Amino acid sequence: MTRRIEAGLEILTRRPAGHAAPTPLLFVHGAFAGAWCWGAYFLPWFAEQGYTAHAVSLRGHGDSYGQDTIQSWCIQDYTEDVAAVARQFERPPVVIGHSMGGFVLQHCLAEEEVAGVVLMASVPPNGLAGPGLSLAVWNPAAAFNIGSVQAMGGDWGSPSVMRDALFSSHMQRQTALAFLAKMGPESTRAMMDMYGGDLPAVDLPLSVPIHVLGASDDELIPSAFVRATARRFGVTPHILDDMGHLMMLDAGWEHAAESVLDWLHRNGL
Repeated sequence: MTRRIEAGLEILTRRPAGHAAPTPLLFVHGAFAGAWCWGAYFLPWFAEQGYTAHAVSLRGHGDSYGQDTIQSWCIQDYTEDVAAVARQFERPPVVIGHSMGGFVLQHCLAEEEVAGVVLMASVPPNGLAGPGLSLAVWNPAAAFNIGSVQAMGGDWGSPSVMRDALFSSHMQRQTALAFLAKMGPESTRAMMDMYGGDLPAVDLPLSVPIHVLGASDDELIPSAFVRATARRFGVTPHILDDMGHLMMLDAGWEHAAESVLDWLHRNGL
């Protein structure tokens, strides 16, 4: 795996050993994360399937610039980061976004040329108000932890609470905690955008294929909101059993990867 800094943005890349599929893949992380969340499993796995796989750390995340000013960044800034990386490729990529990253990609749909879009446990087009209320009702401890980190920064108040909220019950405790330890802060401005400050405006029908993927044990973006997102885009969602919100890192992450690969093949990508 290679790592480079391009225009201040960290980009991880894994290339296949042999001939590469013509369409590159670009993975976009969610809130509090970075390109590292794709580097653990997804980038090497998709390279083994013959794809050149890239992951970007949005400004303020991972090893990208802007960490000291992260509170100033908005969803449009993150959209510009994705666009800047996508334009570097010889042909439009398939873009895969998780959670906040999926929300960013919904903004990209109105502005950028892409070959296809995968929304994994994505913030819905209508924003976080619904999922946020659901979390506050059904898991107030997790909602409090997220709010505390957002307001004051620092580590999770209760990593065990967040482990249970973000991963399935099949995930090994120490592995989950090791991933949580890599999480960083998130922009309050970007969070407010997702709560209604900057909702995406997407023209339908889309000119590119879209895949909507959710997880049965996701407490942050429950299946009902995944299904609503799929209806908005006129597609059938794929809900993975026994998986949590961080499906690219959870036990059984291969099922999420295989769902994306099957969709790529069905659409000739």
